[in-house]
Amino acid sequence: MIDSMFSSYINADVLLQDFVTALTPGAPGFASTLTVLLITFILGFLVYVYSFVLVLREGSAPYPVWLHTFYFAADLMGVFVFWCAWNQCDHFWFFMLGCVGEIVWVGFEIFCLWKAITVERIAIWGNDAPASKAVLWCLAQIAIFFVSLNFLRVELGDVSMFKFWIFTQVLIVCVPGMFWSTRKTRIGTCWQLVIVLVLVAVMSFNPNNMWALISPNYFSVEANPWYYAMGAVVCCFAVYDVWIYAKLPKKPERLANGKKPIW
Repeated sequence: MIDSMFSSYINADVLLQDFVTALTPGAPGFASTLTVLLITFILGFLVYVYSFVLVLREGSAPYPVWLHTFYFAADLMGVFVFWCAWNQCDHFWFFMLGCVGEIVWVGFEIFCLWKAITVERIAIWGNDAPASKAVLWCLAQIAIFFVSLNFLRVELGDVSMFKFWIFTQVLIVCVPGMFWSTRKTRIGTCWQLVIVLVLVAVMSFNPNNMWALISPNYFSVEANPWYYAMGAVVCCFAVYDVWIYAKLPKKPERLANGKKPIW
């Protein structure tokens, strides 16, 4: 049993052709695959929409700054990976959609980092931290994440970034609850975001997830049980997000800035 768990590896791989095969109109299961893909993408956008909406309304973001720098590096990498895939696959529509989506995500992350530096700087870096120090910290984190993630992508032979991409889902579900537990306030997060994080976990790790529909030889339950073992743990973290947020003190009717907090 130990040998099968720790010394066996998947014989298949994730190929660019998998996307072309699954996402060409008229392909078997095209409508359901496209629907799952779009829902997953929309949830990915929502986790960042709530981030900048919360920092604008409540003056605090739901994620630690290192998560913003990580996603900036990951999504910047994605811009180039999807652009190259688009050129290599006769301008297949999905890769351009992915490229544009990554550009939008990078824009979200730049905004959130800017707000971390200009609005949350004292809470993150301390009373005496100048903006230049905060900028330097962000740039340093982006640099190490960018080179490390590209190294990981090459080591995985991940031509589509699809293998790596799942780790962005893992972090966005698992990190926030732990962050909120140390911050001990609901300010900077909301029930709406908690629900989105639960949906991210469910959409990413149910047997008919986007990854399994596009590349079943690599991401099916039979081919890759560790993926679903990871998913079970991530879903536990999603439950923890709900539990820890429910425990935190309720928001006031009005914030110090006079605005009504987000539910």
